[in-house]
Amino acid sequence: MPKTKTQLEKIKAERKEKIILAGLKVFCEKGFEGAKVEDIVARAGCSHGLFYHYFKNKREIFDEIVKRSGGSSLSAMKFYLTDETQSYAQRLKNLLVYNFDTMYSDQNFSYYFYFFVSRWFLKANADGGNVTMQQRPLPKILYEFFKNAQESGEFSAEHSPEECCALLHCIIQGSSLNTVLVTSPKKNLPPPNIDLIVDIFRKKP
Repeated sequence: MPKTKTQLEKIKAERKEKIILAGLKVFCEKGFEGAKVEDIVARAGCSHGLFYHYFKNKREIFDEIVKRSGGSSLSAMKFYLTDETQSYAQRLKNLLVYNFDTMYSDQNFSYYFYFFVSRWFLKANADGGNVTMQQRPLPKILYEFFKNAQESGEFSAEHSPEECCALLHCIIQGSSLNTVLVTSPKKNLPPPNIDLIVDIFRKKP
């Protein structure tokens, strides 16, 4: 019996998604320059023809992943960090609990998250340049969070909001890298101590 239009569209969407996930993993592991269409095709278990049916080249699939990686991560930041019913410390804790719980239970999320926190270096590599920590744009919502938390007196102002963003970024990037590179859950390092992370930023009595 011939497949319906809805069934065919579902199959197409699933095939494209499989190729995108394969590309995501290859870019995270090899970077833009090191990744080849052949690597993505092999990872996805598809033909070159099918890849080129959806994407013109590796840059096009890379740009698609850039768009996807930012959406869910920024939405989570906005949801947790702007919750005015909670203290600043609790907001940060809630965001980290969500990130680490999801990261350590869903490896696809880990790849997307690692891509998100590393995207400026990956994108600069794709564009043929380099980017330093100082040149990388920080999520405005994260900067505003630390700025407001310091102005409220709840967080220490010993370091600038930019420095706090950079430190948190390194902690999260390291954790996501661990879950991406270590495929066996038994070999993964345990998730970071969230209370300890929050205490780094909290103003001491």
